[in-house]
Amino acid sequence: PIWMSPPPFDHTKLMVVDSSWCLFGSGNWDERSMRLNFEFNVESYDELLAQKMDTHIAQIISASTKRTLTDVDSRSLPIRIRDGIARLFAPYL
Repeated sequence: PIWMSPPPFDHTKLMVVDSSWCLFGSGNWDERSMRLNFEFNVESYDELLAQKMDTHIAQIISASTKRTLTDVDSRSLPIRIRDGIARLFAPYL
């Protein structure tokens, strides 16, 4: 599933692995961003920090709305058309 968090919008990217390693920062994890943008990420092997990030993620998820593939597939036709048109511009954004 995808979790839609409530406002304010948080643009930070965060990944935690095994509650012992984390990576966070501004970098988008796609080929275009890695090639063209100047982003900054921090990698940490601090278990205490990783556990705090796990707690932070759990708090965000508890306040978020779960979205499934069924939700996406059930969007109205005008919304699906709008999203399809917007997707055409993704390579340029």
